[in-house]
Amino acid sequence: MTPESVAEPAKRKHEYPTASWRVEADGDAARLVLSGGWKLSGGVPETAEPAARIRALGKPSVRVDVSRVESWDSTLPAFLTALSECGAGWRLDFDGLPGELATLLALARAQPGQGAPAAGAPRGLLQRLGEAASADYRATAAFCALLGEVLLAALRMAAGRAKFYREDVWTVIQNCSADALPIVSVVNLLVGAIMAFVAAVQLASFGAGMLVADGVAIAEVREMAAVITAVVLSGRTGAAFAAQLAAMQGNEEIDALATMGVRPEEYLVLPRVLTLSVMTPLLYLYGCAVGICGGMVVSTLMMDVSTRLYYDRTVGALTATNFLLGAVKSVIFGALVALFGCYYGLRAQRNAAAVGQATTSAVVSGIVGVIAIDAVFAVCANALGW
Repeated sequence: MTPESVAEPAKRKHEYPTASWRVEADGDAARLVLSGGWKLSGGVPETAEPAARIRALGKPSVRVDVSRVESWDSTLPAFLTALSECGAGWRLDFDGLPGELATLLALARAQPGQGAPAAGAPRGLLQRLGEAASADYRATAAFCALLGEVLLAALRMAAGRAKFYREDVWTVIQNCSADALPIVSVVNLLVGAIMAFVAAVQLASFGAGMLVADGVAIAEVREMAAVITAVVLSGRTGAAFAAQLAAMQGNEEIDALATMGVRPEEYLVLPRVLTLSVMTPLLYLYGCAVGICGGMVVSTLMMDVSTRLYYDRTVGALTATNFLLGAVKSVIFGALVALFGCYYGLRAQRNAAAVGQATTSAVVSGIVGVIAIDAVFAVCANALGW
C-alpha cells in the first residue's frame, strides 16, 4: 500500500534553508519525517503548520523519524517539545530516537518538583521524624566515610606515599599552636580562677582553704583544661578549617585537585587532623599550668594560702593517671575538631552563604562532640575507678 503523504518543505525556505519536515500517513499512525540540519543559526520552524497537517490525517499517534537529520542542536528538541504540546487527540511517539535526543526530550518534558509535596503542604510528625532521621543517617555515614579515608591516608603517609606539602603543614601548626596561645591562656587562667573562687567560698566555712589547690589541680588536669582548650580550638581553628575548605569548594579548587588525581582527604584533611591531634595535647599541658596558676592567685589573695603550700598540695593531689586521662582526651578532641571542620568545609555548597553555614555547623558540632565524648570518658573512668 502506497502511504498517503503530504510533503511540505520547511516554512519559508529562504529563512530556514536546511531544516525540513513532512507528515505522511503510515497505516494506523502518522509519521513525522525530519531531515536536513536543525541548527540554531537556521531558526526554528513554526509548529502550527505541522500540527495542522497531523490533525488533518486524524491519526491518534505520530511516530517521529529523525534518520534523515544530518546535524542538530537544541533547536530540534525545542521544536519537538513545542509540537508535542500542540497535540489535541494525538500524541508524538518518541520511541526509536537516538539516546542523546531522547534524554534531552525527557528532561524537557519532566515536570519540576513532580512527585514532591506541594509547597506549604502540612507534613505529619512521623514524616518529619523520618526525614530528620534519614538526614542524620546520611550525615553520619558521610562522616564515617571521611574518617575512613583519613585513616587510609595516614597509612599511605606512613608508607611514604601520601601527597601534601610540608610547608602547608607548618602553616597549620603555627595557626594551631603559637597563634592560639593568647586565647588559650586567657580562657584557662580565668577558668582556674573561677573554680578556685567558687571552692574557696564553700571551703572557707569549714576552715579547709588549703584544699582549694587539690580541687583546682584535679579538675584542671582531668577535665577542664582539655575541654576548655578543645572548645576554644573548635571556635577558632575548626571554624577556620571549615571556612577555608568551603571557600575552596566554592572556587572549585577541590574539584581541580580531584581532576589532577590528588585526593582531597589526603592533601587537605590529613595534615589538619594530624596537626591538631599533636598540638592539642601540648596546648592542654600549657592550659593545665595556666589554670593552676589562676587558682593559685585566687587562693593566695582570698584564703591567705602561701604559694609554697599551694604548690605542695597541687603536686601531692596529682597522679600520672590524671595526666594520662587528660592527654588521651585532648588527642581525641583535637582530631574530632579538625574532622568536623574539614567535613563541613568539604560538604559546603558553592555560594557565599555556604561558608558561614559550614563554619557555624563545624563550631556547633565540634563543641557538642567534645562535651559528649568527655561525658563518655567520665563514665568510663568512674567505672574503672580511675
